[in-house]
Amino acid sequence: MKKVLDRIATFLLWVFFACSIFIFLSTFTGLNDLVVKPLIRDEAPQKADVIIILGGGVLKDTRTLPWGVVERIQKGVELYKQGLAPKIIVTGGLVAFNSYAESEIMASYVRELGVPTDDVIEENRAKDTYSNALYSHQILKKNGWTKAIVITSDFHTQRACHVFRQQEISITCTAASKNSSFDHNTLRNLNYMQSIIREYVATIYYWLKGYI
Repeated sequence: MKKVLDRIATFLLWVFFACSIFIFLSTFTGLNDLVVKPLIRDEAPQKADVIIILGGGVLKDTRTLPWGVVERIQKGVELYKQGLAPKIIVTGGLVAFNSYAESEIMASYVRELGVPTDDVIEENRAKDTYSNALYSHQILKKNGWTKAIVITSDFHTQRACHVFRQQEISITCTAASKNSSFDHNTLRNLNYMQSIIREYVATIYYWLKGYI
């Protein structure tokens, strides 16, 4: 029995050691930047009919947007104020089992940043990147728009770009700027690495489904 307990203790010690190394590398080295590089497709935004900001969830049991979505919105509003497009689409459907859509929360924040209500369009049905593109395409066709700027987090740009172009939408795909105040923030960097890993899995899944 003692040998078994010793082995368990040794195993847990090694797990703790490995996790500590991983946390250190993710927080204080360029590991995240290296691993995320193949996922990024950051194109210079071109003048378009509309800016499409992709959702990314809300914080659990709240109406609060996570840092990644806030950065997407800030980038979209920045390009809007630069005159690169006269309208903004925020796309994101119902959140978990709640009665409100992510697009509702996003639109509210866009308006707080000074965009007139008439220039904000909510797409409130999308559940994933594929339906973000599908339903946004329907809005573009309805309005006779042909060009869009798609805004999402850097790790998501490559897949999102492919999905939107599969819908035959003429787009530039632009990465949201990361807030430098989060540099060397352990929790932020761990969440970022988690997002990167999840994105690699999602990319393989979308490839198998023929979405990209």
